[in-house]
Amino acid sequence: MKALVFYEHGGIEKLQIADVPKPTIGADDVLINVKASALNHLDLFVREGLPGLKLTMPHIPGSDGAGVIAEVGTNVRGLQVGQRVTINPGLSCGACEFCVMGEHSLCPDFHILGEHCAGTAAEFVRVPARNVLPIPDDFPFEQAAAAPLVFLTAWRALISRARG
Repeated sequence: MKALVFYEHGGIEKLQIADVPKPTIGADDVLINVKASALNHLDLFVREGLPGLKLTMPHIPGSDGAGVIAEVGTNVRGLQVGQRVTINPGLSCGACEFCVMGEHSLCPDFHILGEHCAGTAAEFVRVPARNVLPIPDDFPFEQAAAAPLVFLTAWRALISRARG
C-alpha cells in the first residue's frame, strides 16, 4: 500500500510517498480504508523529533482520520465492512483501572496513532474496534477526520481538568 512516511526526523523535505506493508488485523481490530487524514500539530512535532520518542522507521504520521471499514476482526460486533467511520486516535488497553474510570490517557499503555505507532497518512490503518465511531453517509470524510484529536484535547481540558 502507499503511505506518507519519513525515514528520519526533520522538516517537510523528509516526507515521501512509499510502498509499505498493508496492516494485518487482530481479532478485536478493524482495518480502515482511509479516505481523509487531517494534519494536527502533533504530526509536526513527531516529524521534527520529540525528545525520548523512539520510532520504528519508516514512520507513518497522522493522528486523525476517517474512512470506510475494509475488514473486521473475528471478535468485532456492531461494526461492518463498508461502514463509514472516524477514528479516536487515543489507544489504550481498555481494561486497567484508569481505562475503567474513563481516564484512558492515564493508561500505562496509552499511545496515539501517528505518534507512537503507524498513523492515518496511508491507504489503510489498523485500529481497535473500540476506537472507531460511525459517521452519517452524508458527513464529509474531511470534516470527520479533522475533529478527533483536537476534540479530545479540548474535552479533557474543559471537562476533566477544569471540571466545566
